[in-house]
Amino acid sequence: MKAVNKYNYVVDRYKKFGKTPEIPYRAFVNYADTLMKIGFSEMAEEYLRSASNFAFPCSDALINLGMIRQTVNEHKKAIEYFKKAFKKDPKNLRALCLWGYSLSFLDDLEGAFKKYQQAIDIDDKCAEAYVYWGITLISKQRYKEAREKLELAGEYNPKDVKALFLLASVEIELAFYDDALMKLVFIINVTENNYAAYHNIAYIYFKKKDYEKTIEYAQRTIGMAPFKVEAYLLLGDTYLLMKKYKEAIGIYECAQKNNIRSLFLYISWGSIFQMKRKYQEAIDKYLQGLELCPTQVNDEVYSRVSRCYYELKNIEEAKHYALKTLELNKDNYTAHEVLGDVAFMTQDCDKAIEEYNFCLNNSKSKAVIYYKLARCYLIKEEFESANKNYEKSLEYDRENKNILQEYIQALTIQEKYEEAAKKLTTLEKMSKDDLEVLLLSFRVHYNIAKGNVYGYNGMKAITVADKIRQKYPESFCFENEYNELTNNLREQ
Repeated sequence: MKAVNKYNYVVDRYKKFGKTPEIPYRAFVNYADTLMKIGFSEMAEEYLRSASNFAFPCSDALINLGMIRQTVNEHKKAIEYFKKAFKKDPKNLRALCLWGYSLSFLDDLEGAFKKYQQAIDIDDKCAEAYVYWGITLISKQRYKEAREKLELAGEYNPKDVKALFLLASVEIELAFYDDALMKLVFIINVTENNYAAYHNIAYIYFKKKDYEKTIEYAQRTIGMAPFKVEAYLLLGDTYLLMKKYKEAIGIYECAQKNNIRSLFLYISWGSIFQMKRKYQEAIDKYLQGLELCPTQVNDEVYSRVSRCYYELKNIEEAKHYALKTLELNKDNYTAHEVLGDVAFMTQDCDKAIEEYNFCLNNSKSKAVIYYKLARCYLIKEEFESANKNYEKSLEYDRENKNILQEYIQALTIQEKYEEAAKKLTTLEKMSKDDLEVLLLSFRVHYNIAKGNVYGYNGMKAITVADKIRQKYPESFCFENEYNELTNNLREQ
């Protein structure tokens, strides 16, 4: 505020007594520049317009007027100011750089690059031109090219911390984490309380899976900028990966106390409860996020609410939120999966199959979707289709004991006992004498034994039965079948 008061005094003196044009011009420009830095753009614009009317060269005032237009996305108007500034002062390379920057927002990339090159042609060491060129390339996710330009900016102006930070950010996008880390460490050593640099260091350690370092730098970031959401989200995600759910919730509560309003924070918060199968608590957090952040609404939060309601067996609400999800994003596979689950629960297998087939092209959990399709076809007694989908499911998740067990049960329904027995070998290795698997094994081998006049499978069935009687005596329910087997084997 001291700077504001200083220039305000000079401006006021000019208004009363000033007749020399240079002094008040500079006062008006500097005063406006200070106002811009503290967020008073409208007041700054007033003084810049006054400065631009002086006979003394006023390219700086015009440039600042253009920059104000940039802040409100009026890039065509901004360009007019930059044009006038460059006309008044053809050596003002900043005018060319900002002109190019505005052109990039108007999707005139070729025009933007020409302006940057024009500045470089005037001064081949114009670091600012390379910086803006790099920024433009970043906006188009052309990171390799951006890196080349920003490296040149650093070469010509090694003290430009902004350029160095941008270069580090690009290297993070390119996964050159060690290079980026070196630059960011340098930045925090030469600047004070650089929130963004500390946050990016935390993010690098997160990507390198050094979670202890992530926590250290994320906490320092929060200490510097307690009202910024990014560090809370990063720290929360880190605790989630470490399965430190209590600590993660503590971070979200801290963010809430600091009046942080981010839907993504509430999504992460709710996800903890969802993972722990506390579905109502999860719903409460998701809906709280929607209430506090109505402008951030996206399909992800509605789809999560839909899934939670389904798990609570609240079919109507599950369907309601699934449909709301699809209003925002018709391709949201979670919503389609929930609608498929609802249809399956209400015995509309054809509808369920339609929704699950959509999910096959979008879901990452193909094993689950093929499994759900298999169940539908099994109910429809389309056994060939059911078996094909069980097989596809196991191709994506060979270690899934539950899917394999259900497939074997489906084969027994079809009386395909020989096929079931082959798959039982794998299941038995996974189960370690699980009761349900032992009962299934007995049933399969007993039915094969009947068809083959007992023999090996009869012996196998008896062995399994003895194990059940030994480990689970109260659960043995095949006394008649067991006696039949033992009697026939005795006769043989």
